[in-house]
Amino acid sequence: MPPPIPDRFRLEIRLGRDEDIEQWLATDVSLDRPVLVRVIGPDAPATRHREFLGSVRAAATINHTHLAAIFAAAETDAGAYAVSEWSGGVTLADRIAAGEPMDPVEFLPNATGLAEALAALHEAGIVHGSIDPSAVQYALAHPAKLAGFGRRRRTTTATDDVVALACTLEQAVTGGAVGGPGPSQVVDGLPPQVDEILARARAGASTARRLADDLATVPSPRPPETPPTGRSFRVLVAAGVLVFLAVALVGIGRLVAAGSGAPILFPPSPGTTAPIALPSTTTTIPLPAPVPSEPFPADDPTSFDPFGGGDENDHRLGNLVDGDPTTVWRTERYRDPLPLLKPGVGVTVRASRTPSEFEAVGITPGVSYVLAWSASSPTDPDQWEVIASGRTLGGVLSIQVPPRTGGRWLLWFTDLPRLGPDDHSAEIGELRFRA
Repeated sequence: MPPPIPDRFRLEIRLGRDEDIEQWLATDVSLDRPVLVRVIGPDAPATRHREFLGSVRAAATINHTHLAAIFAAAETDAGAYAVSEWSGGVTLADRIAAGEPMDPVEFLPNATGLAEALAALHEAGIVHGSIDPSAVQYALAHPAKLAGFGRRRRTTTATDDVVALACTLEQAVTGGAVGGPGPSQVVDGLPPQVDEILARARAGASTARRLADDLATVPSPRPPETPPTGRSFRVLVAAGVLVFLAVALVGIGRLVAAGSGAPILFPPSPGTTAPIALPSTTTTIPLPAPVPSEPFPADDPTSFDPFGGGDENDHRLGNLVDGDPTTVWRTERYRDPLPLLKPGVGVTVRASRTPSEFEAVGITPGVSYVLAWSASSPTDPDQWEVIASGRTLGGVLSIQVPPRTGGRWLLWFTDLPRLGPDDHSAEIGELRFRA
């Protein structure tokens, strides 16, 4: 029987159970978006209801890209419920069971983000207490998110959380049991530093913050290179030229044979002369020259800080579009992690023509970001059209974008890396587009 919840949330599909928690896919009808509804039924004792709500409400105080957001929680006559974000309904446990561990290219940004999310919880005095692959949501094109709040606690200390997360991360990338060969020995391309970092955390010798900082220093594997399409096209053109020449030779052979009585494409018998008229002109099949996609600078940079003072080093915004990546714009230096202070901060720009690619040159690694577009530039970041999201690896952030004409593009930072004591910040050398 469906649980009694506010009319704002329309239950759609019963998804099953997570331990003693019943889970439903629902629709938030006021915002027209999917949500996850988790319910503790009336058969559970009142102490379990309080434990569930206490864990959920504590997690709701932390805003982080790699934490599943909590939208509502309450107790009713028929139990207790919580409403959280829906990110595809797939957990790491589901992916491991399906034989699809996390891709090594995606592993480090997500592992670092999950450790930072756990650090944000711990720094607020919150212990998760039930971390395993089922407590991590991970669907393609979405950042991995620590979830499972309100489950029965298996552990009670922050160290236990770190150990559990390290074991979960190892399973996520290897797809196997913990404690075997190091992940770098099992997964091609994974740097060996990962083995030492996870082993130290599994041994209880790391905090969540140290685990995050250690993972952030590991260079992320490069994605496998694919042959450029231009080479394939040249191969096809070359093959076409050979076919053309073969056909031409067959035609010439037929002409020779008709004039001499000899078999096609065979020379005339000895002692005879068969003149062959060569064409006086040569036909050339031109190869199309590659058309390079030249970058063009963004226009009119403005800071976007609707939850702060409205000024984010505005005097340096011109450095983003001056054509010189060595001159940078930097966010303010925040003493605490950004999610503890506000939902985010960013910068907006215009494109002088319709782009196909967005680039942020010289961007700091470890930044959790959202790229969005809007025709009207609303002050609420939730009202922008999300194009992409992820975590930067440093260097050049390059994102293929759908065609959008006019409007503004928003690069929104939801979390900033810790660069030093009392310094959570990021910088960018240049913002530009490609047509």
